Amino acid sequence: MHFLSRNAVLALIGATLVLHTIEEFFMFPTYLWSSSRLQRWLPTPGLLQNPHDLRLALVIATVLPLAVIGWAILRPSKALLISALFLECILLVNADWHVLAALVRGGYAPGVITAVLINLPFGVYVLRRAVKEKWIGRRTAWQLIGIALALHILAVGRLLAG
Repeated sequence: MHFLSRNAVLALIGATLVLHTIEEFFMFPTYLWSSSRLQRWLPTPGLLQNPHDLRLALVIATVLPLAVIGWAILRPSKALLISALFLECILLVNADWHVLAALVRGGYAPGVITAVLINLPFGVYVLRRAVKEKWIGRRTAWQLIGIALALHILAVGRLLAG
């Protein structure tokens, strides 16, 4: 038995997203492209050249998922539950990306602290619990992770391509 209700878990998905966005919001402009190692490999994408545009994108990428999570809590349905769990899968995949970025940078990468300390362990907890309590099946969980990974690769690729 868990002391957190399903709605509390969904609300915490939103809270972890907000915490992660706050770290990125304040740290991206300072750290992201300051590494000469990265600049040798990749040109700075247009979105990342303007801190205002980057911060606006981060706000949008937080508010829209929060609306989905809120909707899933207020109007419970299988589709909205799966949508909220998909958002958690995106955070889980994104956590791995942050670890990779920190390794490439040879140090801190914006978002890596919340990704490793919060999003990675919480994402594993949520998906294990969702499968164990039959919110979704194991196959669905893996499909959501796979889709999140594919979308993350496409989004990062698009961002880096300019």
